Parts: sequence; structure tokens; C-alpha cells
Amino acid sequence: MSSGIPAERQKLQDAFQVFNQVSEQLADSYQQLELKVSKLSEELAAARSERMVELAEKERLANRLSKLLDTLPAAVIVVGGDGRVQEFNPAAQKLFPRINTSQNWQTLAEDEFTRHGPGDEIRLKSGRLVSLTERSLLPESGRILLLLDITETRELQSRVERQQRLSAMGEMSAQLAHQVRTPLSSVLLYNAHLARDDLTPEQRKRFSDHCRTRLMHIERQINDMLSFARGQRYTPEPMDIALLLGDLRQTLTPLFEYQGTNAQLIIEIESVPPIGGNKDALIGAFANLAINALEHGGDDVKLVIRAYRQGQHVKIRFEDNGPGIPVDVRQRIFDPFYTTRSDGTGLGLAVVQSVVLAHQGEIEVDASKSGGASFILSFPALDSSNNAVNGLTRSAL
Repeated sequence: MSSGIPAERQKLQDAFQVFNQVSEQLADSYQQLELKVSKLSEELAAARSERMVELAEKERLANRLSKLLDTLPAAVIVVGGDGRVQEFNPAAQKLFPRINTSQNWQTLAEDEFTRHGPGDEIRLKSGRLVSLTERSLLPESGRILLLLDITETRELQSRVERQQRLSAMGEMSAQLAHQVRTPLSSVLLYNAHLARDDLTPEQRKRFSDHCRTRLMHIERQINDMLSFARGQRYTPEPMDIALLLGDLRQTLTPLFEYQGTNAQLIIEIESVPPIGGNKDALIGAFANLAINALEHGGDDVKLVIRAYRQGQHVKIRFEDNGPGIPVDVRQRIFDPFYTTRSDGTGLGLAVVQSVVLAHQGEIEVDASKSGGASFILSFPALDSSNNAVNGLTRSAL
């Protein structure tokens, strides 16, 4: 029995030792857990504080955005994926007094819009002119519309353009008065000679031709002045190039015949689509280019007019065998009142450029193969539905 008691004591001591070891491990684990909890609590508090700062910043930005939308002069309208108005600012309320949330935007637009102008401009039934910009709300469904009232801006631009034209007219009138005086004096002198009884038929014809030439010169100067002063606003219609150049030939043939027996007018037309434009304006511009060739080319002038297609554009090239245009002059020949002739107004080519630009076209000048001048006019081609294939519409003119 005595030997069994020490053995049991040993077992109890071993058990207490194991218990102490486990207790120490548990105490260490608990301490480490407390440290982790403390650290996590600190991180959570920091994250919560950062989150609160972010929320406060977002709330501040949202408040600023709200104030900005309220004071923005442009109308802002949010349209949901179902096509109904969700939000709008006071400027939108002012522009569309009957607007309200849950209203169908398409119905409102049909009631308020009268017609679309050039580009993104829209005329309202109230008479206001607005510019419409639209953006998607992706990844959300719906879109946001920005409508800017540009009525005063357009009116101011029109007034500025009018003032510029009036100022230009003043300068032009002074130049024209000076330039018309010389040919008009010549006409009066030739007309006085025609009243003489001792003239031979040949002399009478020569004086009559001189009068006609001077009067045509005066008429052209006045037409250039009027075209430049009016500005170019045309109603576009589909124009067949063959018919257009056919009418141009009828206009130019008498002038080339009068120029001399060696004067040549050649018109070459490839298969080209129609262009959108105004017949009278285009023929006037084309004739102006041809008359320039006549005036500079002399009796042996040769003018080749060729129409062809290049990509989505119709090109019309005027190429003569005259003296050509110096490189340093080409950059200025389209400037109003710039001329290299003592009897020129400097408006002919400015009017031509204005007409071309009004037809959404481009004009450039180069040297011809014969050393003369070459004017290349480029216009957007129309497709079968009378729309320009490069995206321009008939309303753009």
C-alpha cells in the first residue's frame, strides 16, 4: 500500500504540471487575443473615422453639386430608362414651365420643340433657341440632357456679323466709288462719241463694244458688292452636276466667243452623284472663276472645267493656261478687298469662297499643269435619299 501512494502523488503532480502548462498557454492565447481585438478595434475606429470623413466630403460635394445645378444657367434634365423625367433644375423649369417628374420626355419634347436647326440647335415654340447635349448615365439606365439657351448669343452674333458687313460695306463703297468712276467716265466718253454723225460703222461698233465692256465691268463690281454684303444663306436642293454645268456653259459661251476665236471652254463631266445647293449661287460662283480666267488668260485662254468624284465628295476643278498665281499670293486671294489688279474690287474670290463654304464645301488653289491657275472645289455628295453621305443633312445650309 505504501508503494501505491507515491505513485498517485506523482500522477497528481504530473497532472498539476500539465494543468499549469495549459493554463499558461491559455493565458498567453488570451493575452494575444486581447492584443488582436485591441488592434482590430483601433483599425475599426480608424476606418469608421475615415468613412465618416468620406461621407462628410461626399455630403459636402453633393450639397455643392445641388447648389451648382440650382444656379446653373443651363437646363439639366435627368430622364430615366423608361423615358420619364426624374429630376430637373430651376433653369429647366424656366425653359419648360409645364415640366414635372414622371412626365414622358418625348411627349414634352414634341409639345415644346418646333424644329431642329443646324447641328444640335433646336427652336422652341416659345421662340427660344437652345443647344441640346445628351449623355448616357451608364452603368445606370437613363440619360442626362443639357439644354443651353443660346438665343441671345445667336442674336449677338447676327448683330456682330451685320456690323462687320456694314463696316465692310463702308470700306467697299469708298473703293467701289473710286473704281467705278474710271469705267463710268469711259462709258460717258464713248457714248459721247457714238452721238457723232461722222462715225463709220466700224468706229461705231468699236465704241459700242467699249461701252458694253465697261458697263459689264461695272455690273460685275456691283454684283460682287451685293453678294458680299448680303452674306450667303441659301435653301439647298439636290443639284445634278451635268445640268448645272450645262447651264454654266450657256452662261459662259457668249463671253468666250466675245473674248476671241482662240478662247476655249472645255467641260468634262464624269459620273458623279448630285450635291445639295442653290443653283443661282453656284452658277454665279463658277462664272466668277471662269471670268477670272478670261481676264487673265488673254485671247488664247483655255479653261477646262472637270467634275469627278473622290470618296464621299464631288470635286469640280477649274484649270486655265493663264499666267498662274504666285505662291505668296495664294494665301491672300480669298481675303476681301485683296486684289492685284488696279480696277478690281478684291471681292470676286471672297464671294466664291463664301458660296462654297455656305454649301459645306471647300476650295483650294494650286498651279495647273500648263502653269496657269487651278481652283478645286469640293462638295459633299448626296445619296439617294438626298442626304450628304458624310453625315451632313440638308438643313445644314
